[in-house]
Amino acid sequence: MEEYLSNLNTSSIWLTIGAFLIFLEIVVFSGIGLLFAGLAAICVGAALIPGWIESQSEQFILFFFASAFWTAVLWKPLKKFIAGKESGFDDMVGSTTVVYGEPIEKGKMGQVKWSGAIMKCQFEPETETIKIIAPDTEAIISRISNGLIIIKEKSSNQ
Repeated sequence: MEEYLSNLNTSSIWLTIGAFLIFLEIVVFSGIGLLFAGLAAICVGAALIPGWIESQSEQFILFFFASAFWTAVLWKPLKKFIAGKESGFDDMVGSTTVVYGEPIEKGKMGQVKWSGAIMKCQFEPETETIKIIAPDTEAIISRISNGLIIIKEKSSNQ
């Protein structure tokens, strides 16, 4: 009974460490692999409860093998999930934005305000009719290219 309680205490420590590592990955240090270490720590904690492993060396060996396992299994799916669609900003395309700060001239960078965020922008290269947009004028987001918002003029019928 005493050995079971000892395993349960050690198991609780591993489970807590695992949850903490996953929390750190999600909230603080996303993208550095703490998720895999957290899942491995949870595996060690789970293996301690029924007594499948006992010694500290077995715990650390299982931890490292489980880390490698979770990394191998989840690396590509998570990478694909994080990459998502082309730019990850597809919900912005087609929405209205407002020119912010200085007027935007064709061929030069400017700033727009969209959903409370101020972002760098540029005119759509195919734009021929407009040469400058004054501040506080509405424009349409036509696409996102390398983190830069590409805008076009908002026609009066929109």
